[in-house]
Formats: sequence, structure tokens, C-alpha cells
Amino acid sequence: MGIFGWILYILLGFILFIGILFLEKKYQLSKIEKIVLSVLFLMISSGVCGVWKWDVNENIFLIFLFLMIFDLIYSSYFLERDFFDKKEGNILYYACLLLVGFVLNQTFINQVDQVFLSGEDIRLLLWGFMILFIYRFCKEKNVFSKRESIVSSFMSQDAILRNYAKLKFQYYDVCNTGDKTFSNILYSIMILENYKRSKILRDYDYFMFRLKGMKKKLGIMQIETDKYISDVESIEIASKKLEKLYKGKKKMSSLEVFEKYLGEDALKAQMIFDIIKKI
Repeated sequence: MGIFGWILYILLGFILFIGILFLEKKYQLSKIEKIVLSVLFLMISSGVCGVWKWDVNENIFLIFLFLMIFDLIYSSYFLERDFFDKKEGNILYYACLLLVGFVLNQTFINQVDQVFLSGEDIRLLLWGFMILFIYRFCKEKNVFSKRESIVSSFMSQDAILRNYAKLKFQYYDVCNTGDKTFSNILYSIMILENYKRSKILRDYDYFMFRLKGMKKKLGIMQIETDKYISDVESIEIASKKLEKLYKGKKKMSSLEVFEKYLGEDALKAQMIFDIIKKI
């Protein structure tokens, strides 16, 4: 295998990590769904390596090991979460993923000349299962819909409260309006936007904005702007816009405020409304 094989495993592990992270943010994947998608990625990768005659398929399941390492680094240093917390279930999840990958590697990938469909019944059955899974996944997650599905449990009560405490500590001065309900409206929007666009992704947005200078959503409140704004400035802008709605002539409910603030994105407004009920 040599050094090329190890470099390829690391690269494939990183690509898989980015892909799973993106899908998890967008569609709220369960651990079973992540395992099946990871196995699908393993099969495609081994199939491509087989076509290109790269002698790396013998232990290609090791991309799952590097996936775990990237997840450990991301959780510990960027999300500041305890990767080994039993409540998170990461250890059991990766133990199952590595076991499934090893068994598939030894009993299937290493036993055939070509992983892609070419005639053997077991491969037809396996790929048929994957196609059915993808169809069901796309249907349930509304992949082809322009509107975001409402998932009332997209963040647990504990996750929301942890984020609330952390963001309140960081931005108390700018969010302390003297009106607790209005402040919580700010925090609830902030929690969702921060969850959907973490700091590392916002740093990437800042880099691309400086590089291209085009109008873009920036800051923790994801304010569309054609000039550079910090997280604090994004909160101040959002606060002024929300204040006009919240303290206008017609007193509106929190949900109505969110709907007016977000425009046509009523589903996102419902998700934010769910958060404010939990805090």
C-alpha cells in the first residue's frame, strides 16, 4: 500500500467528514443514516480505486478511522464539546461504523474484482438496498424541496440551553435591552443561526468576502451585507430590525415577529419559535 495509500485514506476520510457534516447540518441525520451513507461512500471509493487500478482496497475501511479523528478534532476544538461524553454516543457509533466497515471490507470488497455493478447477485442486492435507502432518505428529508422541513427535535433541550448560556455570556452587553422577552428573541435567532453556520464556516465566509467583495450573509446573525461586519455588528443590525417589529404600533407575537423578520421563510420562523419556547 505504501505512503500513497495512507494519504488517500486521510483525504477520503476528510471528504467523508465534510460531506457528513454538511448533510447533518442541512437534514439532521440520525446515526443509522450516517452509517449507511458512510458505507455508500466506502463502496464508491473502493469502486473508483478498483477502476483506476490503485492497490489500496485491502484496508480501505480505515477511512472511517480518519473520519473519527477529524470529528474528534472538530468537536473538541471548534464546537468545544466533549467527544467522549456517553450521552453523545460517539464511541459506540464509531465502534459500530468501524466494525461494519471492516466486515464489508473483508467479506465483500476484498473478495470481488470490481465493486461497481457488473454481474454478481450480492452486489445487485446491496446496491438495490442503497438505492432504496437514498430514495427514502430524499423523500423524508425533502432533499428536492426548496423549503426546509420542520424537525421539532433538531436540537435537544440540553443543546439549546448550553448554547443559550454560552452566547449569553459572550454577547450579554449587546443583547441586554432591558426587555427579557425581546432579548430572548435575539438569543433564539442567534442559537439557530450559530447552529446552522458555525464560527469556522463564518470565518470562511469572511475570507471569501474579503477575496471577492460580493454581497454575502455575514456575522452570527447572518445579515446580508455588502460591507464587512463583525458578529457584534450583525447582532446590533438584527436588534434594530427586530425592535421595529416587536415594539411597533401593532403588538405581535414572537412567531409573527420571526415571520416578519425572515420574510417568506415561515418554516425557519417556526424552528426559531420552538427554540424560544425551550429557553
